[in-house]
Amino acid sequence: MIFEAIAAIKIANEAIGAIKEFAGHVSSVGEMGPQLTKLADAKEEIERKAKHGDMECFFELEKIRQKEAEIKQMFIYSGRAGLWDDYCKFIANRKQMKENERKRAEAKRLAKKKAIKDALTYGAVGIAVLGIVGGAVALLLFIISNRGR
Repeated sequence: MIFEAIAAIKIANEAIGAIKEFAGHVSSVGEMGPQLTKLADAKEEIERKAKHGDMECFFELEKIRQKEAEIKQMFIYSGRAGLWDDYCKFIANRKQMKENERKRAEAKRLAKKKAIKDALTYGAVGIAVLGIVGGAVALLLFIISNRGR
């Protein structure tokens, strides 16, 4: 668990360095896509761990927020007009896509669980019905065979 947090922090720091290096030389957020994606993913992971009480992640998250403020200034003053707004839209779209993917995966998991439950229920009902029908047939045969005695 601690190694995951350290890895996420390292990825975030590497992405921030790359973004700072590219910010003044790009005309589109898409040119920094891999670094922005790494930063967004790492920040999301660190936020999740910080919410669960990881003190180290909490302080690293604060450092990332400070560096994001620096990146914002670089985007605003060194990049093209609207670059920061495009970045914010990119992050919002990315979060929405990940949330939609998580919901689809959860729905798929629940559908599979329901299908298994239904199959087991139908199988049990089928076996019970066959048992009842078989018992009735056996009882009927028993009555018929003992009727004449």
